Amino acid sequence: MDSEELSSLCSSLALEEEEEILAPELEAGLQIQGERSIDRSLVGCVLSTGPIVRDAFVHMIKGVWKMKERFEVEAIGSNKFVFHFLSTTDRRRVFSGGPWCYQNKLLVSEEPTGVGDYSKMSFSKAPFWVQLHNIPVFCMSKTVGSILGNMVGLVQEVECNQDELCLGTYIRVRVTVDISKPLKRILKVHLGIDKELVTILLRYEHLPELCFRCGLIGHPLKECPDRGTCQGDNLKLKYGVWIKAPIPSFRKTSFQPKRRRPSSSPSSLTLVPGNSSTRQPHVSAAKS
Repeated sequence: MDSEELSSLCSSLALEEEEEILAPELEAGLQIQGERSIDRSLVGCVLSTGPIVRDAFVHMIKGVWKMKERFEVEAIGSNKFVFHFLSTTDRRRVFSGGPWCYQNKLLVSEEPTGVGDYSKMSFSKAPFWVQLHNIPVFCMSKTVGSILGNMVGLVQEVECNQDELCLGTYIRVRVTVDISKPLKRILKVHLGIDKELVTILLRYEHLPELCFRCGLIGHPLKECPDRGTCQGDNLKLKYGVWIKAPIPSFRKTSFQPKRRRPSSSPSSLTLVPGNSSTRQPHVSAAKS
């Protein structure tokens, strides 16, 4: 019996007359021990329509994470696992990293809270680095990246240089996305004083299995419940491989001269691509 079945069974049972609701206070030592256990644990769910083989999953995840301290993996239900860490640093590193995938299936992690009731976890949020393309040059800044990123999800970080300018042909933003909904493909925003309508293309790095019809993570196109009777060329897809961004091998965040051997001249030069006090452009979402 897995955790979901057990929780459902407990909810359905009614108290008999001879039974009582007991609420004993745990000893302080036991309570502290339980809180420490929760603080060093993560609960994960692999989004897949098929079952995950535990031993193969554990072997792979240990090889990918490469923790300094030992950690244990406990299966608690259908494709759900609890990760017990000895170090809070290792736990933080795993939770703040990712997205983590197993066989192109997304592993969604949550931090247990309260008494750690696994059955109440939704596994609906996941972090992604999102590339924002087709942005005018005068909008390539951290401020604009934060505004646009918050239209996609909860912004964690905007890649920029020390002057808060974004270099390159796109803005790169780390966002916590609500994966219970279809992924956003584009943003339509008004830019500048003239409120010119611009379409921003979104591309996701390390994107796992995604249904190109409904835009949900967790099932392939052939198993999409919204596919209906459309077949072959009649199947209209809202998404394509274009939504999966190539991983940037190197991105400059500042212009720096090559290091040279010290000379008798005390002068040095650092090139910066602008002034951080530059006025930011106006950005607003377009009304649909």
